[in-house]
Amino acid sequence: MSTASRRYLGLGLALLLSAGAGPVWAQDQQSPAQSQAAEALFRQAKSLMGQGQYTEACEKFSASQSLEPGLGTLLFLGDCYEHAGRFASALATFNDAKEFAQSRGEEEREHLASVRAAALEPRVPKLELRVGADPLPDGLQITLNGSPIERSELNQPLPRDAGSYEVHFSAPGHQTFTSKIELHNGETRNAVVNVPRLVSFAEAAAVGRDSQPVQSSHGSTQRTAAWVVGATGLAAGIGAGVLSILAASKNSDSKDNCDSERANSCNPAGVSAREDAKNLANLATIAGIVGAVGIAGGVVLYISAPSSSERGVPNAAQLTLSMPLL
Repeated sequence: MSTASRRYLGLGLALLLSAGAGPVWAQDQQSPAQSQAAEALFRQAKSLMGQGQYTEACEKFSASQSLEPGLGTLLFLGDCYEHAGRFASALATFNDAKEFAQSRGEEEREHLASVRAAALEPRVPKLELRVGADPLPDGLQITLNGSPIERSELNQPLPRDAGSYEVHFSAPGHQTFTSKIELHNGETRNAVVNVPRLVSFAEAAAVGRDSQPVQSSHGSTQRTAAWVVGATGLAAGIGAGVLSILAASKNSDSKDNCDSERANSCNPAGVSAREDAKNLANLATIAGIVGAVGIAGGVVLYISAPSSSERGVPNAAQLTLSMPLL
C-alpha cells in the first residue's frame, strides 16, 4: 500500500470515529463505573498514541475494550497494533472489527476494517509447525513462548507477530526439545519449524549403556595416568628442594677451606666442596624443571579426562536449534 493510501485510510479512520471519542458502540449495557473506567483508558490510549508510545497505548486500548467492547475501540486498537509493528495482532483485530461492523450494519466502518485487513495480509509473518512422517508420541505438548499449540494448528502457516519465538516439545516418558526462531514483518516466505522425533528415556538409557564402558574406561585410565605423572612431578620437586639445601651446605663448608680475602684461593678440601656444591645445584635445577613439568602435565591430563556424564546420547532438553526461514 502506498504512503498516500495509508494516509487516506488513517484520515478515514479519524473521520469515522470523530463523532464518538470513546467506546460508545458497546453491545451490552455496562455499569456506570465500568463505562467510566473504559472511557478513561480509551482517552489515555489516544493520548499515548499521539505521543508515539504505541506499546503502552495498545495495552490501554485493549483494557478499555475488555471493560466495554466497542467498534470504535476495536478500530483504534487495530490501528495501534499496526503502528507498533504487531501486524498479526492488527490483522486479527481489523477482522474482528469487520465482523462487528457487519453485525451492526455499519457499512462504512466494515469497509474501512476490510481495507485495512487486506493491506496488512501480505505483510504479516507466518509460522508453520510441520509434522513429518514419524508418529507423534502420546501426550505430546507443544508450546510457543509458553502458550499451548493445538493439534489443529499444526501443518498450516498461521499469522504471528514479528519477534523471537521459542517452541517447546515435550511428552511423558520422553526427553524434551526446544527450538528457537525469529520472525520478521514483510517476509514473503513462511517460516517452518519441523516437529522433531522425541527420544524416549528408555532409548536414551539403552544408548548410554552401550557407550558407557569404552568412554568410562578411557576416562579412568587417563585420570590414573594424571595421578602418576603428577606424583612423579611432586617427588621431583621435593628432590629439587633437598638438593638445593645440600648444595647450600656444601658451599658453606667450602668457605672454611678457602682464603677469606681471596675467594678463589682454596685448599684441596675447599675445592672439592665447591665442586660438590655446583653439581648439587645443577641437579636441583634439573629436578625442579622435571617437577614443574610433571605437576602441570598431571593437572592437564586430569582436567581433560572424559567424565562419566559424557556418554550416551545428549540430553535433548539441553538442545537449542535455531531454525532458518524456509
